[in-house]
Amino acid sequence: MTLADTHAHLDGPEFSADLQDVLARADAAGVRAVVSAGQDEATSRATLALAGANPAIAPAVGVHPHLAKDAGDMRWLETLLDDPRVVAVGEMGLDYHYDHSPRDVQREVLRRQLDMAARRDLPVILHCREAEDDLAAVLREHFARGRLGVVHCFTGTYEWGIRLIDEFGVFLGIGGAVTFKNAVELHDAAARLPLESLVLETDCPFMAPAPNRGKRNEPANIALTCARLAELRGVDPARIATATTANARRLFPKLDDRLGG
Repeated sequence: MTLADTHAHLDGPEFSADLQDVLARADAAGVRAVVSAGQDEATSRATLALAGANPAIAPAVGVHPHLAKDAGDMRWLETLLDDPRVVAVGEMGLDYHYDHSPRDVQREVLRRQLDMAARRDLPVILHCREAEDDLAAVLREHFARGRLGVVHCFTGTYEWGIRLIDEFGVFLGIGGAVTFKNAVELHDAAARLPLESLVLETDCPFMAPAPNRGKRNEPANIALTCARLAELRGVDPARIATATTANARRLFPKLDDRLGG
């Protein structure tokens, strides 16, 4: 099976000692591409550096809502987005659970990134936690249907997922949470949402799937998420792998060379 991890964070200290071993395990599990997303200027630059040294890593650059208050004038992001290796803008979005940045600042930084992506025809990687209505409002103004984007780490209901798909045409990133026993609403959503709108992700080093929950996550574990999604939908894991990898190629066109497109 060929798999794509559409959302990871490989630039941090969690992987500094054994990144090559991590990537080797990913390759052995069939993971041919890992989209590693920046969260601010430092992590975006670090992700670009990793991509330069590791062909399987596809870099995304952007400002996470937690760090929106420190984004500055974002000229640095405009510069990084001119790098042809960049496959997407993000991780960007809204997080009203932690409120590490003021909500008005989060919304403004999100708008600016959506506009930057539109000018360059780049896909966007969206984060949303307890901010569904505001995310939808911003997307209506700054994200034209027909553009490419993904709401990563989707843990919502079927109703929220189908609303995102129907109104905005985005993909939904299914990660380790789908393997958690108590994630009943997510199980229902993952079983019923259209497969052509789903991609797989790890969000590593976070959100490790069962039976590795609580441990450091890594791209190879996406096979466990693939297997659980297949179980929920009553199909063979190979079908999920084929479909979600094709979806990842549509979401991030620059992954073609890594995924054999």
